[in-house]
Amino acid sequence: MITKKKLEDLTLKDNFMFGAVMTDPANCKPFLEMALGIPIGKLTVSMEKSLLYHPEYKGVRLDIEARDEKRTRYNVEMQVVQKPFLEHRARYYHSQIDMDLLSTGKSYGDLPDVYVIFICDFDPIGFGMYKYTF
Repeated sequence: MITKKKLEDLTLKDNFMFGAVMTDPANCKPFLEMALGIPIGKLTVSMEKSLLYHPEYKGVRLDIEARDEKRTRYNVEMQVVQKPFLEHRARYYHSQIDMDLLSTGKSYGDLPDVYVIFICDFDPIGFGMYKYTF
């Protein structure tokens, strides 16, 4: 049986609360600027975007997807369960986001920057660091 939490019992780790907080550009933009150490212009944010390009291949569901006026894409994921191969999962998410960003005949130089960010309440790599960059 699934037990529903009361609103006052939710934390940022809960999907509903994470989405409610992070879909507001006033929250998402400063978080991204702090996490990435770069200034970000006007930001458009959406929640839970699914990417499925072929029925035989694994799709992805993005928790938070944002884009700025420079066409830069940002994907922010909350991770509360430690699973193996998180860095591979980030790479896969990145590649899936790239799928619709480059039309046939266009240069790879036309691809915008893409950032995939996993917020973990655990040390995903085990080196004792609070931030890993790949």
